Amino acid sequence: MNVQRFISSGIIELYVAGMATAAEARELEAAMALFPDLAAEVEACRRDMEQFIRLQAVAPPPAIKDHLLRIVADEATECNND
Repeated sequence: MNVQRFISSGIIELYVAGMATAAEARELEAAMALFPDLAAEVEACRRDMEQFIRLQAVAPPPAIKDHLLRIVADEATECNND
């Protein structure tokens, strides 16, 4: 199995984004179990994507948070009354 093929093919990025096919995911997961360096590459990709997402994040207005918390509290109250 060629580890470099996974690294250069884009499958790792698809896998981390949840967009790999089932067959691609199974193949990558099997390879990660055999090759710790590949598993490290997948984890590094995951961290990089998370960092990118955090850097691009836009905080919602504070009123949105208050509104959502009220909705959740109301739903919790309804569930407890059932």
